[in-house]
This record gives sequence, C-alpha cells and structure tokens, in this order.
Amino acid sequence: MSEQKPRRVLVVVSNKNPLWEQAWSASEDTCKAALEILKSNHLLEHNDPTSIRLLAKTNWGTRVFIVFDIANVSYDPATGHLPEQNNLPVSIVHLSGRVKAYPAGPPAQSRVNNEIARIHNLNGIGSVPPFVTDYALGPPTYYNPRDPSLL
Repeated sequence: MSEQKPRRVLVVVSNKNPLWEQAWSASEDTCKAALEILKSNHLLEHNDPTSIRLLAKTNWGTRVFIVFDIANVSYDPATGHLPEQNNLPVSIVHLSGRVKAYPAGPPAQSRVNNEIARIHNLNGIGSVPPFVTDYALGPPTYYNPRDPSLL
C-alpha cells in the first residue's frame, strides 16, 4: 500500500447543506466527512483521519470555508507564511444542495495556498492553527501581524 502524498483540501459548506451547523462548531468532523467524499471520488489514496491538520476556517454568513492538510509531515507553523511552504496540490469539496469533489486547477490551487500563507502572516509570529475568522461578525482585527503592510 502506497503512502498518502501531502495534499491541501478546501471544503466549502453552504447553508443549504445538512453539515452547515457542524462546519463551524465541529470543523474536524466536517474534515472527516470530506475525507470520505474524497475517497469515494477516487481523489485520495487513504482516508486516515489522524493524518489531517485543520489550518483555517472562515465564516462568511452563508458559507463556511475550511482548509486542512492531509499527510503534510513537513508543515511548520513558524514558516507557514512563506510561499515555498504553501505549494501543495489542492482538492476542493463543495457541500451545498449537491456534493462535489474535484482537484483544483492551477488558479484555485494558487489562491488556496496563497490564502493560507496570508492567514499565517496576519495572525503573526508564534500563532498556530487552526486560524478562525468570522466575517459574519464584521471585519476581523489582527493584533500581531508579521507584516503590517498586508493589512
């Protein structure tokens, strides 16, 4: 049996999906559900829930975005803001009225990886995931960004 290659997963959960409430309150369970969906769509070699690391979750009111890594043993929160540390292949799982899973194309992959680097930067030195941002409450405030010019 081959080893799972590192991969980043973006899960987009609409308020039309039964997992909507769970996506925000129990994101790890939503990640496990996404693993099953990826496996059933032949986008994942293994679905070991112990190999996942929740990186970020964002609430935009009608959508929750969750990003997690699978089997990324080289991940280091101290260097998570560096672009070269955010160059993983990305899979996308949409949970809405329908469920879709597919590999991200280059533009979406770049956007997801760049957003994780940006979130690391915004949360500052010494910060560790999961990073939680709730835009439903208004614009977030970052008190200790690595690079204030990003604000």
